[in-house]
Amino acid sequence: MLAARKQERYYFFWFDARYAALLPPELGVPFWNAVAGQAETQGADFVMANFGLPALPGLLSVVRAKPGENLQLALNYGAVELAAPAARAFAKLKTVRQAGRDWLLKYPEHAACGLIAPALGKAGEARDAAGSALRLLQAEGHAELLLEVAGRYGKDEAVQALRAVLEESPLDRFPTKRAKLPEFWQPRGWRRPVLRNGKALPDEALDHLGQMFTFPTNEEVYGGIAVVKEACAPESLADFAWDAFSAWLEAGGPSKEGWALTVLGFLGNDDTARRLTPFIRAWPGEAAHARAVTGLDVLAGIGSDVALMLLNGIAQKVKFKGLQDRAREKIDTIAEARGLSTEELEDRLAPDLGLDEQGTLLLDFGPRSFKVGFDEALKPYVRERADGVDGARLSDLPKPKKTDDAEKSKEAVERFKLLKKDVRTIASQQLLRLEVAMCVRRRWTPEVFRTFLVEHPLVRHLVQRLIWGAYRVQGEASYGGELLACFRVAEDGSFTTAEDDPFELPAGEDIRIGVPHALEISPADAGAFGQVFADYELLQPFAQIGRDTYVLTEDEKKSQKLERWKDATVPTGRVLGLVNKGWRRGEAQDGGGIWYFTKPLGSNRVIELYLDPGIIVGMVDEYPEQKLGEVQVGKPSGWGNMQNAETLDQLDPISASELIRDMEGLRA
Repeated sequence: MLAARKQERYYFFWFDARYAALLPPELGVPFWNAVAGQAETQGADFVMANFGLPALPGLLSVVRAKPGENLQLALNYGAVELAAPAARAFAKLKTVRQAGRDWLLKYPEHAACGLIAPALGKAGEARDAAGSALRLLQAEGHAELLLEVAGRYGKDEAVQALRAVLEESPLDRFPTKRAKLPEFWQPRGWRRPVLRNGKALPDEALDHLGQMFTFPTNEEVYGGIAVVKEACAPESLADFAWDAFSAWLEAGGPSKEGWALTVLGFLGNDDTARRLTPFIRAWPGEAAHARAVTGLDVLAGIGSDVALMLLNGIAQKVKFKGLQDRAREKIDTIAEARGLSTEELEDRLAPDLGLDEQGTLLLDFGPRSFKVGFDEALKPYVRERADGVDGARLSDLPKPKKTDDAEKSKEAVERFKLLKKDVRTIASQQLLRLEVAMCVRRRWTPEVFRTFLVEHPLVRHLVQRLIWGAYRVQGEASYGGELLACFRVAEDGSFTTAEDDPFELPAGEDIRIGVPHALEISPADAGAFGQVFADYELLQPFAQIGRDTYVLTEDEKKSQKLERWKDATVPTGRVLGLVNKGWRRGEAQDGGGIWYFTKPLGSNRVIELYLDPGIIVGMVDEYPEQKLGEVQVGKPSGWGNMQNAETLDQLDPISASELIRDMEGLRA
């Protein structure tokens, strides 16, 4: 096979190693060790399970040839020979960085034995990767082991040289071989970084900064970047990084120079996040899914409230399910790092946008000023403020007059434009979040309710337009519970009853706050609160009082399939609109077709709706109509779809009502 491959250089070979594992060990092992990694290899796990350690040389070959496919298998073996591939994966290969890290920490002594020599050897990639891996081991508490292994060489200079590697200054941790800056790097025509003393960086410094951008970031961001951030005005660095990114895009966005995108995560700001997000949302449709996923890392790297809000917006709604899933994974990772659930993190992802405690903003034009408020959908409006009195409500901010202060009015207009842009994103997220919370019966502790809902400068405008309920739950539950009383939140943040009397929350560790569903609110409370809202001219952000409610028939409750709408034909656009009601697109199947939608019910159940002919990813207009199939409910699988269908009586009355309401909305 090897001879044929060498003779036919451009002929494609692949090696199914499972057949080699069927050979007698005395024949199969040397055959595997000779040919493994010489061609596309499959079944390495099967070979290792059958032959064990004698087949290790072949495993080493396939790990070196295809680390992305085989490094995970190496986690089962502690061998000095695997140290170098693991170190390279950790330091140089983003897709298998975690696997490389896991191997190094699982076999620290093997790693030390295999990496000290290259870390002290000839300059190049092997030395750089070995040094990164050894510093990882030191950071994870293995410093004494590393020095002990170095001592086995019997030379004090080896120990001292290792100490130098471990204590190397972050400013000295850059690749031995540095790539030439690409042709699109023309920084003299871009907005320049400005030092904090007001002077722009000179020409000779720009190429040095560009070279820093190219340094790998797997181990850590090059230390020189922190020095530059300390020395320069942040906004000027963000502008410079954006110009580099724009030049990279105009050059076709070569993946080899992907640092032009990732550097936005180190130097970008809120404006960077706002401008980048439309690109991230569009890239998967341009066959650039991997680039879009890197864009998610950039938003997470910027890490501001606005950047995380935009990241969460992609996690909630985007045309491409693969990107949406990766955004959800990113949000889950951030939540885990902060010791929160995903829902708890989302409670904290609404920026305050610089509003005051009352949820308003004063825009100064000099002689004139305007107070910004928000309606039931968080759409901003303004009132001219004169002598401390608010004037009539205006739909938009007036244009500056000649008598206004030119600089102040310009700044105010730009501030209002950014506010409107951010609020559009926040509004869609928060409206959906609160409505879904009502439908899935989510609850908050009184402390979280007050801090992140009642007192939030922006979200408070939605909170004050809803009926809230005090619930008693079992243990520390964050869903369900027994409704004890209803109340509303007044403009000053106090709680009142339907009669507008003060309301005190019940005491107890088992008390939670939630948005009661129409099925939970008594007719008397609904009528009384409705009158209060009418008196204060408060419109609800979504249907709560008077919401349409439905019930399953007794026969439907006993069935595993709800076929009330089976074979009904509905517009594809309405099906896509289900994502605005807490539904999610299913996994794309062969040909990019999506044949089902799902709706999570808490963490332990999911509803699934079948479609025909399905929706084609990237070609949603291919089939303008969908024929509805049966609806089922069951436990979620690891992929998020339903498995092991259950009878529909497992649905609580609210979930059943909302399911029917969603489906009726499709054919309205």
